Amino acid sequence: MAAAFFVAGFGTFALIYDIQPLLPEFTTCFGVSAATASLALSLTTLSLSAAMLAAGRLSELVDRRRMMSASIMLGGLASILCALAPGWGAFLALRALLGAALGGLPAVALAYISDNAPPARLAGMVGLYVSGTAFGGMAGRLLGGFITSASQDWRHTVAGIGALCLLAGALFHLALPRTDNRGAVPPPSDSAASLRVLAKRFAAQWRDPVLRALFIEGALLLGCFVATFNYLCFRLAHAPYNYSHEQVSLVFLMNLLGMVVSPLCGRIIARHGLAATLRGSFLLTVAGCALSQLDSLFFLLAGCALGTVGFFAGHSTATAWVNRHARDGRAIASAQYLTTYYIGASLLGWLGGWAWQWAGWAGVCGMVAAAALTAVALTPGNE
Repeated sequence: MAAAFFVAGFGTFALIYDIQPLLPEFTTCFGVSAATASLALSLTTLSLSAAMLAAGRLSELVDRRRMMSASIMLGGLASILCALAPGWGAFLALRALLGAALGGLPAVALAYISDNAPPARLAGMVGLYVSGTAFGGMAGRLLGGFITSASQDWRHTVAGIGALCLLAGALFHLALPRTDNRGAVPPPSDSAASLRVLAKRFAAQWRDPVLRALFIEGALLLGCFVATFNYLCFRLAHAPYNYSHEQVSLVFLMNLLGMVVSPLCGRIIARHGLAATLRGSFLLTVAGCALSQLDSLFFLLAGCALGTVGFFAGHSTATAWVNRHARDGRAIASAQYLTTYYIGASLLGWLGGWAWQWAGWAGVCGMVAAAALTAVALTPGNE
């Protein structure tokens, strides 16, 4: 089960992010602007966020094991179909379909692990799944650059990673125990009443000032991170650098910093508190934006590295804070946090394209810094 969830996390996030280093290629291949090219990622994360809410409800009615397996394999199939897209509109539609298909796994993975893992192994299995998602996001980006550089055709990249994830979905299905994986409490027979209760819980959490701030900050966290790296790809692909897809994709090795920083956040929070840690995370992003303006590749990459550390520290802190504050409604609060988290990636990832077209890298960093400072102002006080 532990190995299966690592593979599942890898496959899901490799499919989402494999096209990020290829955004400059899409402007040439399809004749679209940078902002329009970014929709290939933004529509994927937007449809993923919507699908996760629906999938959480559906998981109460169907076998979770089959649902998660189908999610990965349908995502792989959608990626293969992306390689056959005859035009930009069809490609975007298929990327949106890919995001919707993948929503079935992250929506219920942690619930499945909690229901089926031995108590002594629970924390380790959750950690391995999260590691798989981080590794998949990084590996997908690296494979995207390397395969495209080797084959000189981005279609080979999305088809190859799609085929790999079809295999991952099949292995995932075979590795999980054949048990009844539906929720321990069956859904009420009155679906309308159940939805009304759910809607009231959602609304109550948005009225909570702490949760509302954390949901918005989650959106700003991933939005800043995605916007930075979307247009870092454009910066490195253009003069004065003119790097290849393979060289551009190497910047995503910075994600390894997240695997180092995230486990340390617990100690930092214990020493400085949730509020100070979260504010500090966003201020690192602001400092990184300023540093990357200096006319040097070293400072450009160092600034993006600071932003990466800020993102992973902030996400770990905000997630912990949501779970601590929500108490009785942790599952719903986590779902709302992840939904706004991916909506933020979609929105700021797209808006960053307009900033790039208007003022280049300085415009992107200005937008990201403004979003990060807004998040600093929104951060609640320690509880």
